[in-house]
Amino acid sequence: MPMNLESDLTAFLRDLIRIRALPEQESEIGARVLLELETLNFDAALRDEHGNVFGVVQGLEQGPAWLLITHLDHVHEGDLSLWTHPPYDAVLEDAWIHGRGAVDIKGPLSAQIYALGELRARGERPKNDVIVSAFVQEETGGYGIARFMESLDEQHRPRAGSVLEGHISSLGQALVGEPSSNTVMLGHRGVCNVEVVFHGVAHHASLGLNAQNPMFGLARVLARLETQDLPTHPVVGRSSLTPTQVFCDSGSQNLTSNTVTLMLDWRFTESEVEKKARLDALLEGVNASYVLHPLWTVHNTPGFWIEPGHALVQKLLEHAPNKQAGIWKFATDGRYTFRDGIPSVGYGPGDSSLAHTTRERVSVAELLEHVRVLQSLLTD
Repeated sequence: MPMNLESDLTAFLRDLIRIRALPEQESEIGARVLLELETLNFDAALRDEHGNVFGVVQGLEQGPAWLLITHLDHVHEGDLSLWTHPPYDAVLEDAWIHGRGAVDIKGPLSAQIYALGELRARGERPKNDVIVSAFVQEETGGYGIARFMESLDEQHRPRAGSVLEGHISSLGQALVGEPSSNTVMLGHRGVCNVEVVFHGVAHHASLGLNAQNPMFGLARVLARLETQDLPTHPVVGRSSLTPTQVFCDSGSQNLTSNTVTLMLDWRFTESEVEKKARLDALLEGVNASYVLHPLWTVHNTPGFWIEPGHALVQKLLEHAPNKQAGIWKFATDGRYTFRDGIPSVGYGPGDSSLAHTTRERVSVAELLEHVRVLQSLLTD
């Protein structure tokens, strides 16, 4: 039966939205993606031991493959009463598909799959091999792609026994499908979670022993944070250092705390030496300590950035309707491919400002535009 791109893609995306797939709970959605890859006659539909799913379409020519990057998991739906449309009902209204994951990242995943699926339905193939990848646990730091990168050798070839062995020769470039309103993205800053612990001595609040109350140290540091002069990177822009959560060990209203913990979200381009120096200066004169996790753990991963003049960027801009490139504010799995020397660029359907919100939705027209751009790029 011939494919109706719009209705088939829309039906598949709505199926995905109906599946709740929090990190470490991706088994059901992974099985649904595998079924679609098989139905669309991908040359291989694979799942590795970690739960990552891959669809392979072999190209007309020998050479390194494209890696199209998405993921299977999404964030929690939060308070159901705040949603106009229930998050897992996959409502289609006025050519918009609503629901958790519509933008991040079931919409982009569906568009990538159908870009290749429709080519196969027309009897066409991309110029080079293409792997559509849907990784697990992206929302919690990138466990899935980190394990996948370990399955490649230094020349980006599948190691013996890896799931892609025999299906591709090597990887040549990566396209990250995170939402960008179909704008070419050059990368993003790193993300680091810092714990700052303010130390004091618990006492009855009526004593007013301010020098022993860690809340006052917290207040001084918060005031300093508000006026931090942070560096600006020429590609991905200014760093941000944002307080997000506060915890204390006092269980009573009339009892001060021994410790107060402040969580910081740091979107950075600085080196580890520079980060430590800034934290030391921030806490100077305050009874506090901090935990800065090592690089390439889930709490501290660098970003990535590709130069605007890079051949991969220029090639994608030839095919994209929007000829201006941008940067993401959030982190993506592209940091892992870039780290290991694979040229990486971003391009995805969906408004990123709707990701993780109770208003999450994606335009069918934007999904179809994405399909056409990918097909044009991959057959060039």
